[in-house]
Amino acid sequence: MKKTLLLLVLFYGNVLLCQTLTSGIYSSSDLGYTYSVDTKQEGNIITITEPNRVNKYIKSDGNIYYHSEAKYDQFYIKVVANNKYYTGKKGGTEQLFTLSSENDNSTETLPSGIDNCPLYDKYLKMAQTDDVEVQAWVFCGAAALAKCTYSDAKPYIEQIIKSLKPIMDNPSDCPCTDVITQIEWQSVPID
Repeated sequence: MKKTLLLLVLFYGNVLLCQTLTSGIYSSSDLGYTYSVDTKQEGNIITITEPNRVNKYIKSDGNIYYHSEAKYDQFYIKVVANNKYYTGKKGGTEQLFTLSSENDNSTETLPSGIDNCPLYDKYLKMAQTDDVEVQAWVFCGAAALAKCTYSDAKPYIEQIIKSLKPIMDNPSDCPCTDVITQIEWQSVPID
C-alpha cells in the first residue's frame, strides 16, 4: 500500500511540474493585456510575442521559466496548467494569464498578420519605429487587437483606456481615435 501511494504521489507530482503550455492567445486576468504564446516543440522554451517585442523564456525548474536575456533574467513565467500561467519578477507580484483562443500557427499570424485587423498592424509598426511614443502605440495596438478578437471588447478597451490615460500629456485626447472612439475614451474616468 505504501509503495502504491508513493508511486501515485511521484506520478501526480511529475504531471503537475511538467505542464505544457498550449500555444495560443492569452489574456491577463485584469483584461488589460493580450499576448501570443508559442511553445517550442522541444518543450523547454516558451516564446511570448508582444506587439513590440518577442520574449523567450527557458525552463529552469519544474514549471518555472526564466527570461533568456541576462538583463531581464529576474522575469519569469510560472505554468500552472496547460492554459494558464503567471508572469512575475523576482521579489514582485504575479499576474495571471489565461488562454483566450487557441491558434495552431500563432507564430505565423502574430504580430503582423492578424486577419482583418489592419489597425493592429498599423500600431504595431508605429510601436516598432517610434521610440518616443512606443507605449501609447502598444496600447492602441492592444485595443485594435481586442476589437478584432472579441465580440464584446468593451471590458478590454476600458482596461486599456485606464492604462493609457495616465501616460498621456493631455488625458482628454485619445491618441488613436481610429481604434478607441471619443465616446469610449470619455466614458472611462482616470482612477
